[in-house]
Amino acid sequence: MNNWGKIEAVPGRPYPTSVFHMTRVEHLASIARSGLMNDNAAQSGTLIHEIGNLDIKARRRARRVDAWPGGVVADYAPFYFNPRSPMQSSIHKGNVPSYRDGNDRLVFLVTSTQRLRDLGLPVVVSDRNAVLDVAQFTDDDDLDDFVAWEVIRTRYWNDYIEGRELRQAECLVHERVPWTAFVEVACKSQPVADEASRALRVAGGTGPHITVRPSWYF
Repeated sequence: MNNWGKIEAVPGRPYPTSVFHMTRVEHLASIARSGLMNDNAAQSGTLIHEIGNLDIKARRRARRVDAWPGGVVADYAPFYFNPRSPMQSSIHKGNVPSYRDGNDRLVFLVTSTQRLRDLGLPVVVSDRNAVLDVAQFTDDDDLDDFVAWEVIRTRYWNDYIEGRELRQAECLVHERVPWTAFVEVACKSQPVADEASRALRVAGGTGPHITVRPSWYF
């Protein structure tokens, strides 16, 4: 029996350790030009569609990060370790009061913890949803026993004690992630992928391969 309440033969930490940021396709052009900004910066003018829960966003602006370089959670650009997150599930089910448009137009910006660190970016990882008071933070890359990989990699997080919170372990990048960090832009459908390609051409962006991955969506 593991610490998360279920015996299951799921591998541990994957290498490379992919991480996923979810945003609307309309944001791609500005991200290609300026990079992925932290939430505090995005709220100042680059954000077109807010897909997050506003109450939780407010809590992230107050939740301190007790690992280097410090600050609050909203000072970081957030990533999950699995695209099929509880946040995406809530959006799909219409459970985010301020956002009712579903997940069809959401895209995933994909990179890895290794690539982020190779670029010299300040990376902090939380062992669960970073807004929670019980969340722990580390700036160390030794994550084999820090993150609940069984919960991250399983299909049904509710099979585990605290599975919803543990599935939302976060990779947090301080201030800004440059466009060159991303290796893939994943979309739910081909029409959205075509729209993403057009947006990047207009922005003059090059780089990540645009893919269609419906299995990443609810």
